[in-house]
Order: sequence, then structure tokens, then C-alpha cells
Amino acid sequence: MVQKKKWGTKRILPALLLAAAVFLADTPVLHADMPYDTYSYNYWGEEVKEPHSYLYAGMISGKEIGTNLSYPSDLFVTDHALYVADTGNARVLVLSEDGALQMEIGYGKDASDPLKSPQGVFVTGEGHLYVADTGNSRIVEYDRNGNYLREIGRPVTTLIPDGQEYSPTKVVVDGAGRIYVIAYGINMGLVEFNSEGEFQGFMGATQVSVSMFTYIWKNYFSTQAQQDRMETIIPTEYSNIFVDNESFIYATINNLSSEDRAAGADAVRRLNPTGTDILRRLGQYPVIGDLEGVTFGWNYSSFVDVAATDYGCYFILDETDGKIFAYDYDGISLFVFGRSGIREGNFQKPVSIGLGDGESTIYVLDNTLNSIFVFEITDYGRHLLDAIRLNNMGDAQGSTREWEEVLKLNSNSELAYTGLGKTYLTEGRYKEAMECFELGNSKKYYSKAFSYYRKEVMETYLTKAVIAAAAVLFVIWLIRKIRRYRRWVGEVRCYMQKN
Repeated sequence: MVQKKKWGTKRILPALLLAAAVFLADTPVLHADMPYDTYSYNYWGEEVKEPHSYLYAGMISGKEIGTNLSYPSDLFVTDHALYVADTGNARVLVLSEDGALQMEIGYGKDASDPLKSPQGVFVTGEGHLYVADTGNSRIVEYDRNGNYLREIGRPVTTLIPDGQEYSPTKVVVDGAGRIYVIAYGINMGLVEFNSEGEFQGFMGATQVSVSMFTYIWKNYFSTQAQQDRMETIIPTEYSNIFVDNESFIYATINNLSSEDRAAGADAVRRLNPTGTDILRRLGQYPVIGDLEGVTFGWNYSSFVDVAATDYGCYFILDETDGKIFAYDYDGISLFVFGRSGIREGNFQKPVSIGLGDGESTIYVLDNTLNSIFVFEITDYGRHLLDAIRLNNMGDAQGSTREWEEVLKLNSNSELAYTGLGKTYLTEGRYKEAMECFELGNSKKYYSKAFSYYRKEVMETYLTKAVIAAAAVLFVIWLIRKIRRYRRWVGEVRCYMQKN
């Protein structure tokens, strides 16, 4: 008789481990080895980790370019090229998407007119390159082949004192050919030139924030001598600018004080041609980056650059912690990723950001590592951005499909529930929209959907109620008529019997 073997712990455990190994062999990697986390903020302002929207894909350094960068300051991304302001080497480099050197521009008119510490680059739709040639106090324009076209020097105006140095650091050109420049030390806003290079004035000056204590002390209690010694309260300067497809200008400010932030100053703005800030701020929290810095009063996010999509989403680069903050058209936080550190894929000093290939790729220029970081979009990130893009285009069905895909990958996404609710709201499915807004903790949109749903219910059932009431009244009236008629007939019969 053969004795059956008993399956004890020593035999079961190896079998379970083997089965787990076989199962996990085909399980997709969850990217736990990424040198940063991706998270968003929930309704209560808490950080909630979520699937990565972008993954670190590599770095473009001097090895790939064929020449080393030196303290680069700005990056501009087109469909097929990367433009880098290589400040320390006094030149502008044009690279392919994989980092191969295509063109080097180091002079203005000729070899006797070298660039000097260029800090800003911009490329128009026609391929014209504008360079903020900081050290030479000018803007230089080149054609698509790198040939010199013209230069725009110091603005001709009495608004800038003769003794003040003019040092342009960033430049953009809108669809009408207007040229906007950030100049170091000029806090009256962006310097505006027309398409001919003629000075037009200043646009979008930042607001001045003054505490009530400072205002009262300076104006009512201090002596004239104390007032003269007080530091002059002046507006802050912009740190970077970006022009979107509608010729609106996104501008960032990175030197806000704690007093500015407490007073509600804006760290990023969207300016129309008149200089008015039209950035939508409908999210539960302001567009300020990390909420911890505001809550506890330390380590504020410092925005150094911004890039926007054609459908209103924008990405802001923070140099404090090396993070990228993504927001939608309404100013609602989409996701946050990135980190400063010493691991590969961590930043040292990020200074510029650019979007490539329909937001499939994000490029970040690091001033200390002299390299360009490359991040590739994930399936989760693509579904998320496509849902917003399709909703912006009015494609409700496509947007709904994408939001449902987002929820498959992240069932706790308040953003996805809110997005679905917006789609249902557009389609007139108000009750379903209310359910989604409740799950997404969106009180504002829940109230809006509720008002529409209440109106719909009133219109639907009020008519039926009126008809039912009219029918009841008619029946009551008819019964009374019948009773009166019967009473009259009875009276007639009695009268006839008596006579």
C-alpha cells in the first residue's frame, strides 16, 4: 500500500511562490522605480498618489549633442526641433528631437558681432527665431535657416531712465507680430514692440501687495524721515512668458514674498492684449503649486516657466522642489510630478519647460546639469488629456469614453468623476451629472447640475400635475352638475305628482 504524501507548510510555500512568480511574470510593471511620485490633491487638500502621467525617459546631454552646454537658460520646442539658449557659451543651439546638433548660431550680423549671454529664445510659426541677447541689450531675429534679419535695441522712451540698464531676458511673439519682452530690472510689466520693432509701451504690470499694518504705519504714524528711509514698494517682475495659440500670454512670477502670497498675489497669469489677467481660477485651490508651503508657511513653490496646450491645459515648472504642476482650463489641478535630488531623473536646477509631439513628450532644461530631461506620456496621462481635449472640442461621446478609461486606471479620481459630470451636463443628463459631481466632491458644479435637474423635473411633472389637477376639478364640477340635475329632476317629479 502506497502512503500518500502530506502537503505541509514546507511543500505548500514553495508551490505558492512558484505560482506567484509565474503570475507576476506577465504582470505589467507599476513603475515603482521612477525617481519621483505622481499625485494630485483631493477635496480636503491632501496629497493622493495616482498612476504616473509622464515617465522619465532619459536625458539629452553633451554626449548626445556633440558639444557641452554651459548654464543654459531657455528652451523652445517646435514640431521637429529643440532650440536652446546656451548662455554660458554665448550661442543658440538647434537640436533634433533626439538631441543631435543641427545648427549653431553665435553671431548677429557677422563674426564681428557675437552674441553675449543670450537668455531667451522663441520661434514663430514661420520658423523665424527671436533671441533675447541679454549681454548686448537687444532682441535679434533670424530666418528659418539661421540668417540674420534684424535687431531690436533699447526701447526709445523716457519711461526707462537713461541710467538704467536694459537687459532683455525672455521674448515671445504673438499671432499679430507683436513682440513682448521681459527685461531685468523693469517692473512696469512686459516691454511691448509692434511688428516693426517700435516701442508701444508696457503691458500687464503686476499688482502691488501691501499689508494693512505697513500702509497705516507709513501713511499715519511714521515721520517724513522714516518714510524716506522705508523701502519703496514696487511691483514684482515676471520670470518667464509663453504665448498660446490664441495669442494670450502666460506669465510666471517666482519672487513673490510671503506677504504677497498672504495677500493673494498670483504666481501665474494669462494676459490678453490689453494686459488684463483672464486666467480662470475655478478650482478648489489657487494656482500656487504645492499647498504645503502655503499651509505651513515654508518652501513655497517658485514658478520659473510655463507651457500651454491648444485646449487650455498648462504645465508650470517649479524650481523649488523640481516639480511640474499641470492644470486644466478652469485652473483645476490635474497632477504633479518631478523631484529635485541626486538620482537619475531628478532635477538640480530646472529653468525651462517645453511640450513636444502633441503633449506626448515634455522637455525640461536643467541649468546645473547642463542637460535636457525627457518625459514620455503614459496611457493614463494620454486618456486624461484626451478627455479634456475632446470635451473642449465638444465631442461628448469621445470625452465620456476617455473619462471612463481614466476611472479604470484610477477609480478614486475626483477629476475623472468631475469630468464625466461636465460631459453629462453638456448632454443634458443632469441626474447622472449630479451623481458624478457628488463623487468628485465638486459642490459648484453639483449646484449647477441640481438647478438644471430641478428645472427639468418641474417642466416634466408640472404639466402633468396641472393636467391631473384640471381633470380632478373637471370631475368635481361634473359630479356637482349631475347632482344638481338629479335634484332638479326630483323636484320636477314631485311637483308634477302634487298637481
